[in-house]
Amino acid sequence: MKKLSATLSFFTLCLISCNQIEPVPIDEISLFSSSDTTLAKSYEWARKTALGYAHDDSDPVGYWYEAALPNREAFCMRDVAHQTIGAHILGLQPHNKNMMMRFAENITEAKDWCSYWEINRYNKPAPADYENDSTFWYNLPANFDVTQACLKLYEWTADTDYIKSPTMQNFYTKSLNEYVERWMLQPENTFLRPRNMNMAQNFDINKSFHRCRGLASYAENFPGITMSLDLLSSMYAANKAYAQISEINNYSDKATDYQKRAEEYKQIIEQKWWDSENSRYNTFWTVDKVFRRGEGVPFVLWFEVSNDITHRRAAINDILSIGWNIENLSAFPALLYRNGYNEDAYKFATELPQMNRSEYPEVSFGVVEGIISGAMGIYPKMSQKKISTCSHLPAESWAEVKNMPLADGYITLKHNNASSSTITNNTSLKLTWEVGFIGDYATIEVDGKHYPTEKSQDTFGNTISSCKVSLKSGKTLSANAKR
Repeated sequence: MKKLSATLSFFTLCLISCNQIEPVPIDEISLFSSSDTTLAKSYEWARKTALGYAHDDSDPVGYWYEAALPNREAFCMRDVAHQTIGAHILGLQPHNKNMMMRFAENITEAKDWCSYWEINRYNKPAPADYENDSTFWYNLPANFDVTQACLKLYEWTADTDYIKSPTMQNFYTKSLNEYVERWMLQPENTFLRPRNMNMAQNFDINKSFHRCRGLASYAENFPGITMSLDLLSSMYAANKAYAQISEINNYSDKATDYQKRAEEYKQIIEQKWWDSENSRYNTFWTVDKVFRRGEGVPFVLWFEVSNDITHRRAAINDILSIGWNIENLSAFPALLYRNGYNEDAYKFATELPQMNRSEYPEVSFGVVEGIISGAMGIYPKMSQKKISTCSHLPAESWAEVKNMPLADGYITLKHNNASSSTITNNTSLKLTWEVGFIGDYATIEVDGKHYPTEKSQDTFGNTISSCKVSLKSGKTLSANAKR
């Protein structure tokens, strides 16, 4: 087993078509600098740590990075789904694609349309989670989490294998149909399904691989869960993602059907699981037919379920009011920056490297995503050939990320302060740059031309002023917000 080399082949790093784009060595990808030395130091720790978990293709499983408990030499569905964007930012496109394909190719009816929860470097189900097809550990949100993560990867890479590959398509359709039926996950069964299903013939409640084969949540230590907020949220996100994938592939009827399914799950969450008396979400439905509270609220934000700003604010206030394990904390920089809670996001982005269990791989990947996608406000949508940017840095700070992978090349973005940004498009594509700034600005000047702004509001309540401009291949544009 070899660690990823700084001289990783140019051909390995290319995403789609490399003959037009000058290659960038992996040690020059997504270099971040800032006037905020604390933020820069946190990023450098995360970048170095995350790349230290990446392995080349000398193992039987192929390209992979660690995404499980340290020293397991394996990758888990939940963790990979949450580490992919950080991994992409660091140039680990071959790793993301290979691992997602491994999960997709191992979905089988014998496992009741589960895949392998955790795969090791030998391309085998990790023994810590698997004995045989009737005796293994599995958390039911996993298939749905992987599905939505693959759409995200397409939006960053433009790699059509994520939306067209027969292997991936089979995984999506089996997960959203046969898997849903086998585990009674239809909207009408939300409050009816039993705790244990599809049990081994010799089922033993005291054997973890029996009772945990089909956990209805990522929460693993709360007894009696039959449905959870995180599972419902994941089903919403997966159906919405597959609706978008179908739309991109010009299957409009299929897109309509899956979007309708997504809305059904959303309505259940917003109408049945929202506790209006206490202004918070319930998280578990249990065998005693009552709601219970525990882990799960961050997933309403992770899967972007609610359009209700009051509900989103309440969810954030909820998660900021209590302590969390490191797995949940790893996502907080990205989640909080995305919603405009910039001071809280900064706190987690800069403190996570010093926290207990910071060696857990998800931490470093989460900090990378939190700073580059979150603090720098970079959100690509290659299905529309669009990249959105908006600085979430303090007003007087500057920060720059160089050679961040996008589609078949890279972009470089610098926020000079809260009202000035410069971007370079080193891809082969003509992009739309949706440039935004926090504040109420009348126009945005881009290379001498003034554009009227569109206004929106984030969850925190910040006004976002933005405009869209054409960004040609090989070009650099500068934007300045004007009152």
